[in-house]
Amino acid sequence: MLEDILKIINRDGYISRSMIASELNIPQGLVDDGIGELLRMGHILEEETGEDCVTFCANCPFAKNCSKEIVQSYKISDKGKNLLKHR
Repeated sequence: MLEDILKIINRDGYISRSMIASELNIPQGLVDDGIGELLRMGHILEEETGEDCVTFCANCPFAKNCSKEIVQSYKISDKGKNLLKHR
């Protein structure tokens, strides 16, 4: 399941936890647990948007909805990319 979550995040870039759960046909709680484990393992990195966000809004997929509110997002780390490359 962890590798499936990682593949979806890598494939789609920005995707909601509920959409991952729907695609994998698992409860969202399992996706939450999986994302937590991927974070602990260093395969994904957490990014925060909002007032302290360093992302330029023009490049941000949340630009239309953000209003500088904090949105939790994740990106694949180099360690995660290596894992996917060798699978």
